[in-house]
Amino acid sequence: MGAVMTIYSGQGRGSGMILDHRNWAPTASVTTTAPVASELPLSHLLSEPVARPARVLATSFMLDVDLGEERPVGALAIAGATLAADDTWVWSCRMEPAGPIIWQTDAGTADRGLHPSIGFALAIPILPSPVLAARYWSLAVSAPSRSALGYVDLGYLWIGAGSRPAHGAEYGWRLTTEDLSRITVAERSGVEWVDLGRRRRRLDLSLVLGDDERAGVIDRDLDAGLSSPVLVVPSPAGDWAREGMIGRIASADPLVKSYARYSDHAYSIRELL
Repeated sequence: MGAVMTIYSGQGRGSGMILDHRNWAPTASVTTTAPVASELPLSHLLSEPVARPARVLATSFMLDVDLGEERPVGALAIAGATLAADDTWVWSCRMEPAGPIIWQTDAGTADRGLHPSIGFALAIPILPSPVLAARYWSLAVSAPSRSALGYVDLGYLWIGAGSRPAHGAEYGWRLTTEDLSRITVAERSGVEWVDLGRRRRRLDLSLVLGDDERAGVIDRDLDAGLSSPVLVVPSPAGDWAREGMIGRIASADPLVKSYARYSDHAYSIRELL
């Protein structure tokens, strides 16, 4: 059966952590300047699983996303992108389809969001203010590492509100990797056979909440429950490429009012594959 290993733990204050359950992308319209594989259409970007990607038949292209209306956006992410350390992407947004750019990221390389041994890419630009309200978003990709293959796979798109626990909320967290490989041992000889499986991460959060964030937790639990994806980044200023993930709430402890001014709540979030 699979192995489980805790690889990191930490603590912090809520104003830094992203715990977002509002993703506007699934109802958006997505187009690109490049051809797309018919069996792996752009609609795969907007739905699960991450392992069923959209395939763009080019290594330099633009993705344009119309959210349908002006939405508050505080976090952008793509899980399951086949990018390498020397590839680049640039996010930008506009108020009108052909209007001036009102915000864009630097031409950052993908190495901050790529961890080959896990096999995912997660780009999370941290937006100012901390949110921008815009309808039209674009992602420019340049992937010279894919020139021999001639295509780029993109797994799951997140354009979300970037919700964060209220300022002053404190939390602890523990990051675990789960190896889904199966090891079979012969009863007589002791020889082992390994059926290699995927690796995925699990993030356990323990929150101490004030009155402001308690309402947000109730909204999150009612809206997302155990079925809808969430974006969690425990430390956006840290190693978010390996610590952050798009996942699903695997379990949630009861919201406990243990003190006069504070409540306790705990989540276990498992990465989407």
